[in-house]
Amino acid sequence: MATQCPRTEIKVGIFVLIALVVLGYMSVKLAGENFSAKKGYSLCFVVDTASGLAPNSRVEMAGIPIGYVRKIKLYKGEAKVCLIIYKRYKIAKDATVWVRTKGILGDKYVEIHQGNIGKGVLPPGGRITKVIRPEDLDELFVDMGPVFQDFKSIANSLAKTIGSKQGQKDIKETLNNIRSATDSLKVITKNLKEGRGTLGKLLTDDTMYYQLKNAITSVNKIANNLNKGKGTLGKLLTDDTVYMQLKDTMATLRKTVASLNIVADRLKNGEGTLGKLMYSNDIYDKLEDTVNNLDKLTKNLNNGKGTLGKLLTDDSLYKEAKKTLHNVNKAAQGLNEQVPVTILGTVVGAAVR
Repeated sequence: MATQCPRTEIKVGIFVLIALVVLGYMSVKLAGENFSAKKGYSLCFVVDTASGLAPNSRVEMAGIPIGYVRKIKLYKGEAKVCLIIYKRYKIAKDATVWVRTKGILGDKYVEIHQGNIGKGVLPPGGRITKVIRPEDLDELFVDMGPVFQDFKSIANSLAKTIGSKQGQKDIKETLNNIRSATDSLKVITKNLKEGRGTLGKLLTDDTMYYQLKNAITSVNKIANNLNKGKGTLGKLLTDDTVYMQLKDTMATLRKTVASLNIVADRLKNGEGTLGKLMYSNDIYDKLEDTVNNLDKLTKNLNNGKGTLGKLLTDDSLYKEAKKTLHNVNKAAQGLNEQVPVTILGTVVGAAVR
């Protein structure tokens, strides 16, 4: 028995030692650190407060560890944070840095937002100048104080309103209204489900769906015909002949309007016969004199003045002319009867001689 106790204690000691080593290793791995410090180069930035940030805190970029905090010291009334960045990572000159909080426990770490590498990178010992001031939790609570007070006032007001008889009555009426609205919604839902009303038919009857589908098919067919240039409207949309004819017509119309404008200008200026008729009084005066003369002439004719007037109004000359023509006719007939006798006598006398 005595010889077995030391061996048991040794075994237990070895087991505990191994457990401690494993626990330490896991703790370091979970913390993102290795037993041997990674080599890197130093960078720094200055912030007005580094409260909660400690040496060996992680430095991350896009959630990936790229280094750690080497030390923090006071610099001209502010905190100067010195970092170690692993060699494989390069930080742009215009990178942005700020202290952030991770998890509900409030662990602080440094977050770097990469800039434009093309503008150059920071050399070892360089300084990140674009720093975002971290929001301190105590300051946040101070800022939230008035908000909490407002919430408290609202809660007290609600408690007083709801706790009163009128408030309870209003709540009861509100609940009754909600219950009535719920019942109405149930009825509406039931009617819709059973296909009652226009909306119910739209939801349950597929006739409207097929009609709409047929209408869409017809519209597509019309659109295809238009695109193919079928029909009058299709030709108007696809054939530019009518457009060119209309264009020529418009050009001719413009020329006609221009010509009309020229004619109008000439008429306005009194050029040509029509222009003189429109703006000159000479032809009008002459025409007026002619009309007056014709009026006098017709009056004289109607009154029997002059030879032509007598011919138009006095029939005695007509009667005398008729008698004269009658006498001339009689004389002509007598002459016709005497001519053969005279000719015969002349012939006989010539023969006797």
